[in-house]
Amino acid sequence: MSFSSLYVGATGVVAHNANMQVVANNLANSSTVGYKRADMQFGDLMSQQVATGGAQYDSGSHYVSQMGKGVGISEIRTIFKEGGLENTGTTTDLAIAGNGFFGIRNPGGTGATGASQYTRAGIFRFNNDAYLVNPEGFRLQGYAVDRESGQVATSPSDVQLPYEDVVIDGQTTRVVRSDPRATSSIEMVTNLDHTASDHFTSATNPFFAMLESYNGNLSNASTPFGDSLPAYSSSLDVYDSEGNRQALTVYFDPVATSSLSNAAPGYSYWEYLVALPGSADGSSAFGTSSAGLAGLGVMTFNGQGELVGHSAYSLGGINSSGAGGKSLSAWTPSSFSTDGVPQFDFTYGSNGAAVGTVESVSYDFGISSDSSSWLSGAATAAGVGVNAANLTSLSDMNRDARVSTSFDTGSVTLYQIQDGYSRGYLEYTSVDREGFLNGHFTNGQTEQLYQVSIYRFNSPWGLRRDGNTNFLATEASGAAVDGKADVGGRGTLQQNTLEQSNVEMAEEFAKMIITQRGFQANTKVMTTADSLINTVITTKR
Repeated sequence: MSFSSLYVGATGVVAHNANMQVVANNLANSSTVGYKRADMQFGDLMSQQVATGGAQYDSGSHYVSQMGKGVGISEIRTIFKEGGLENTGTTTDLAIAGNGFFGIRNPGGTGATGASQYTRAGIFRFNNDAYLVNPEGFRLQGYAVDRESGQVATSPSDVQLPYEDVVIDGQTTRVVRSDPRATSSIEMVTNLDHTASDHFTSATNPFFAMLESYNGNLSNASTPFGDSLPAYSSSLDVYDSEGNRQALTVYFDPVATSSLSNAAPGYSYWEYLVALPGSADGSSAFGTSSAGLAGLGVMTFNGQGELVGHSAYSLGGINSSGAGGKSLSAWTPSSFSTDGVPQFDFTYGSNGAAVGTVESVSYDFGISSDSSSWLSGAATAAGVGVNAANLTSLSDMNRDARVSTSFDTGSVTLYQIQDGYSRGYLEYTSVDREGFLNGHFTNGQTEQLYQVSIYRFNSPWGLRRDGNTNFLATEASGAAVDGKADVGGRGTLQQNTLEQSNVEMAEEFAKMIITQRGFQANTKVMTTADSLINTVITTKR
């Protein structure tokens, strides 16, 4: 009877109607960031066994004749194909190029830590509490980075800028600061004019003639030498532990070889003196002629102008009057940094008051000691005299790619750099392809603050949609596995970018037409079956 046909047609209408809803939802979300389209699969329903008919096959058995009883929804699956990536110009808009999901946490949920939902939609902004959140206020998950050591945490947490509430001009302001760093390393590469004349001479201590003329207490002079300047000088800014900037100057002057004994044939010598302004000296030398003295030494060049020796001396002690800094017997061979570079100790100050503790500052002219040691030489600078053989020299010398020279050209500083900086404030952020959230500060520093975590699942097709392009983990998907970008098959991150919907409109319109035709065909089955039923009823009458 046609009642079965009517039922079969009805199942087809219901199934095609459901498929039309899936297509409609895909088209409705064709502009939804991070949306993953759905695809419905049809499956036939149970079949009725027919008592007669059927083809015979082996040993007289027969195939069973069956009559289908309609169609149903077999599966509605999510298609996780990557959508197009579109530039937005906003740094905190993020997209995953490749596999994986962002982890987000609902701060109003039951879980105190860890991701509660997962998404491909990377629309994030910093809220008033400096959390990186999506439009629903869910917090992005990432690994915190220790700002001192650079160590990345092993478990993810809410991504939040390390802000401080400070009072500026009587008003509380929220800022993210970069703490100052005292200068601990200086590199300076120069060419010292081989033809320059000796500006400072000493009959008894020609290698340290500048020290005899040095006066760090000259309040009305621009240099500690007054108007009698050395052959060359080079300055750069250095910083104390509170971020105060001071000008450090290295003064260079050639040593006349005619006044020396045991000078190597063809070799030339330049004495140098390292000093800061007398007002920046926080030791007992403040207010004396020794104020600002930091280091002194001798650079040795061969006949080709190559730097082949470096003798560096630092203060072994200053008496309470500060006069010891002008005494050569107070200057002993310098200690070394961990890189085998000579260093001096200096107490930064402000008008005589010490700022922080004693700072060790290495200074590199282009050569160092692999063994961090000196060869034989005089125990103090006072023991050098006129004898070049009494100069200390670097043991196991190593030459850098950039090294000072002494050619027949004008003196010039070719390269100089130091590692200190002042206090800075956050200017802007960026996210690199490995997911590191970097803070860029007004002091020129860049710090890694967080690394965005990316989650994977054993079966992403088992995820359950939770609205707002979010997914929930289920038993079918397996637990979320957190990790880092470009590790374990995870994709990389792109800033200023959003992943668009992966709906292909042409394909959806084609499905719509086929679904419409299928729906109409099944309604035709229903009307025809109804007509047959009416015919039977009429015949009976």
